[in-house]
Parts: sequence; C-alpha cells; structure tokens
Amino acid sequence: MKEIFNAIKKALKSAKIALIVSHVDPDGDSIGSMNAMAFVLSAMGIKVDLYSQDGVPKIYRFLPGSDNVKQRLEQNKRYDLLVAVDASDIKRLGDKLKVDGLARMIINIDHHPDNTQYGDINYVQQSSSTAELIYRMLKHFKIKIEEPVAENLYVALITDTGNYRYENTSVDTFIMAEDMLKAGVDTHAISTRIYDTKSIASIRIMAEALATLEISPDRKAAWAVVTQAMMDKAGAKGEDLVGLVDQIRSIDGVEVAVLFREDQGKVKVNLRSKSRVNVSDIARRFKGGGHYRAAGAVLSDDIQTAKKKVIAEVLKFLKASQYLV
Repeated sequence: MKEIFNAIKKALKSAKIALIVSHVDPDGDSIGSMNAMAFVLSAMGIKVDLYSQDGVPKIYRFLPGSDNVKQRLEQNKRYDLLVAVDASDIKRLGDKLKVDGLARMIINIDHHPDNTQYGDINYVQQSSSTAELIYRMLKHFKIKIEEPVAENLYVALITDTGNYRYENTSVDTFIMAEDMLKAGVDTHAISTRIYDTKSIASIRIMAEALATLEISPDRKAAWAVVTQAMMDKAGAKGEDLVGLVDQIRSIDGVEVAVLFREDQGKVKVNLRSKSRVNVSDIARRFKGGGHYRAAGAVLSDDIQTAKKKVIAEVLKFLKASQYLV
C-alpha cells in the first residue's frame, strides 16, 4: 500500500488540473468521496472540476462542495488527472463521459471487490467505503482533515455502512468516525437529513412499489417493480427510491430482495441479501456487479422479461448451496 500512496503523491505533485468523477446514480459514498477529494486537491493548489453524469441527489446537496458538481464538461478541455471514486468499472462513470484522451493519468480509488483495475494507479482495497480509503490516504499523508472534508467523508461512511448496521463495519470504521466527530461533524444534523427527511414523492412511490410486492413460495426471496408510469404518477425521481430495496430485505425470513425499475427503455435491478447469498454473483450473470450483500445490473429487456430472468436466477442461487457464503 505504501507504493500506491507514493505513486498517488507523485501524481498529485505534478498535477495542475484534475477531474474528479463519481459513478452514475451516485450514492452518499460517491458524492461524499468526490467532494472530499476536491477540497484536498484544491488545498494542494490543484484546479479541480467535479463531474457526475446524473448530478447530485437532493438528499446530498447540503454537503459542502456539491454546488460545484457539473453534469457537463467544457468541450476539448483536458486534465492532468482523472480521479474516479467508488466506481468498480470505467463504464460506471457514465456513457456521456469520453474518457479516451481526457487526462494524462487515471487514479482509481474504490472499495468494490469486483473492481476491474482500470486506472494507471489503482488504489483498490475492500473496506467499508471508498471514503474510508480516502481517510487512510489522508492519514498517511498527514493531511489535517478540516470540517468540510470530514462532513463529506462521514456521510459517505454512514451511507455505505447503513449507519453502521452492515457487516462491512469494522473497528477501523469507528476509529474513522471518531476522527470525523473531532473535526466538527454534527452527527445528529446529518442523520436527520439522511434518514429522517423524505420527499412526499418518495413516500408515494414507495407505497406504489410495495403494492407490487411478490414473495417466493419458500418466503426466502421478495421483489417489487417500479414502472415509469408509477414514477410519473408519483412525481418521483430515481433518488426517491433510496432505501426501498432494503425495506423489502427487512421482511422476516427473506434472504434476497430485488427491486426492478424501468428507466429510459432499460431495467435497473437492485439486489440485496441478508446474510448468506452473494448477490454480486447473481448480478454478474447479467453483466452487473457490486458487493456480497448489495449489487446491481442493467438489462435491456422489458420489465416483465427482466423480472422473470432475474428471479429465476435468484431462486437457483437460493437452492444451490455452493453459492451460499
């Protein structure tokens, strides 16, 4: 790891302008990590652009630096560095970003186990979050973590650990959280914004979605569907579905939960497991990926065909002991 840190330090020292990019459908870890890196690089005298193809979800717009995130870049602008955060594959940066020739070097910072090592420098290690990797790097560089950086990293940390509920939470996670509090993070204010503030549209679309709930005969799998018509009726956006698949997973006895959502002629599939099934293996069957307990994929089928294919695979995995972990 020391060699990787040295390579990153060398790259940062020689850079004058950098682009920091989150993955599509950004979550708290991708937005928080992107903003935190922007503050750090700016403090080092590096000019920074931030890019998210899908913008910043409303729930994270309170974070320092989010106002600087762009959905479009200047044509023909070039960078010394492209820093990709929380993206397991370069395709996860979005199909509107033309990566070829965009930067002299790519730094890939990510915690997903299926990362494709697409960077010139790959700082890839399994941990609670990409934010935790950035925290370790800042500690190694002996960079003081100011409050704006701490707030972004803290939100990234709690959202990727389910507020410390998921099994990716470790002793190191709590050590990092302690340092974020020491830097001035208001945990109550942040938790209220993240977990206790929902739009009317999000409540309406969740009600519509849960009305479609289906459960397998053995009650080990459950799934729901969100059509574009349902989204339009509720006036909802993709960010209004955050947490829905976790509600389905919370059903007593359910091991695997799946949410199917129509989006621009394709179907986005979110998979969650409770304790035994590696859903990233299921996602990979459909050219997706993710973590053991949280993964996803995008299918080009209609929603009923996608549902039939994915649920058949889920039930197969539930029956096959070799896929249990």
